[in-house]
Amino acid sequence: MRLNSAAAAAALAIALPFAAAAQTPADLAAVHDTSTVDQTGARLLRDTVRIHAPPPVIWRALTDQAAYRAWAGPTSFIDFRVGGAVEVVFAPGGKPGDPDNLKQEITAYVPDRLLVFRNLRNPGVPGGAVYGRLAIVMELTPVEGGMTEVSLSQVGYGDGRDFDALYGFFKAHNPDYLASLKAFAERGN
Repeated sequence: MRLNSAAAAAALAIALPFAAAAQTPADLAAVHDTSTVDQTGARLLRDTVRIHAPPPVIWRALTDQAAYRAWAGPTSFIDFRVGGAVEVVFAPGGKPGDPDNLKQEITAYVPDRLLVFRNLRNPGVPGGAVYGRLAIVMELTPVEGGMTEVSLSQVGYGDGRDFDALYGFFKAHNPDYLASLKAFAERGN
């Protein structure tokens, strides 16, 4: 079963989205587009949000299977290690390994600071043919008052229709992912 773009939108953002957390308009308004162009002229898509929680709380929300299921993907599986993966099931009755699942390989991490992914499989994301060429980077920076600044960046956008479609898709949906993460973390989970 192939999912259409609307279903994928409801499901993807960092490539890992879809927030079961009850975000508010204020959560979404707190997300800032900090995108830029790098020294090679390539687009770097980046959204940033400050969350009233310390980095270990955010880290747990991103890397602990039970916590991730509570806010982002109720049927998801995390094999947390370099070379492991985060896999989110969208089809009813789906299971790990199904071809319609979103699957992101964990390529690097620094606990409580940095998490880097590469897409292995995506269910119908516009421009999905080039998605695997991007690096997806989550940075957690402690800031005053016990808060954390979280940046979600996608690096490696090239030229062409597929890259343009992919950029547009995530430009529209990454803020929802971060707002949901914010809502979950600030509820004290």
